Amino acid sequence: MQALANNLHYDTVICVGPQHIEITKVVLNQVKRFFQPKQIYVITNTSHFETFQSLNLTNLLLINENELFEQFNFQSVADFLKQKINNGDRAGWYFQQFLKMEISKIIQSDYYLIWDADTIPLKPILFFDQDNNVLIHKSKENHTPYFDTLQNILGVEKSVDYSFISEHFMVQTTLMRKMLFDLNKNAGDRSWPYYILENISKKDLPFSGFSEYETYGNFLNSISPESIKLRTTQLDLLNTYRNGSMMFGTLPNTKDLKFLEALGLHYVTFEVWQDINPEKIKANRRRTHLFFLLKKIPFIRSLNKLVTKSFRKTYSLPPLP
Repeated sequence: MQALANNLHYDTVICVGPQHIEITKVVLNQVKRFFQPKQIYVITNTSHFETFQSLNLTNLLLINENELFEQFNFQSVADFLKQKINNGDRAGWYFQQFLKMEISKIIQSDYYLIWDADTIPLKPILFFDQDNNVLIHKSKENHTPYFDTLQNILGVEKSVDYSFISEHFMVQTTLMRKMLFDLNKNAGDRSWPYYILENISKKDLPFSGFSEYETYGNFLNSISPESIKLRTTQLDLLNTYRNGSMMFGTLPNTKDLKFLEALGLHYVTFEVWQDINPEKIKANRRRTHLFFLLKKIPFIRSLNKLVTKSFRKTYSLPPLP
């Protein structure tokens, strides 16, 4: 088994809405198993506390999402959006981003890993290189409103030819606090989330007008570019997949996860909004059953390659290293 991914001490932060309660329980057990963070902070509504307490994770800290800020909460975002665009549907989407930034004020470790609640890790991952630089898993997104807002709130432009948006980000706590200090300074008497919301174009507010990943990533690159490093080597590169729900539904079982691990994936995201085809899920589980059956029989074990090859082709999975 690979060495556990704990080459620097860090905490993990997961922000959980009602639609992700069940899958987050799976995520937490996998995070505990593969990453071994010092503390795991789950930011959620108090109505979900009992569910997570039942997991009996000794390093789990539950944070009330409506008390992390002194004078700002979910209703604050909803009220702002209703006043500006007469629609508060995106309140939760903006609010969870602000929570993942504000929590830096109470984090005790030098770093904290933001991890998406619907993303299940399948094996250990190193988040730092040998020089303790944060490893960046880049993507190809390029959503202009994110950078318009970034320029408006911090005077920072997009400074790289890739996107910082992925399903995780290892944050340096002091630098996130530095960014919040600058936002607070620009915001004046207002709470900094109001300042961000007011600087999102009205046409973008109902959709996606702000990204915490792009904002922090480009801010980080503007003041401390030497502290980050792109994943480029075979040792560092991650094989990931965002459409896990199309394979096994929104709540995969243990055998599903073992099969995905066998496909060489580091983590898979299970989106609740994706179209689910029950017949395809049943077919995939039959193929999974066949895979593990063949694995037990030495003289036909090589047929497993045909099962995995077919699966990889069907879902356009990234190539194995």
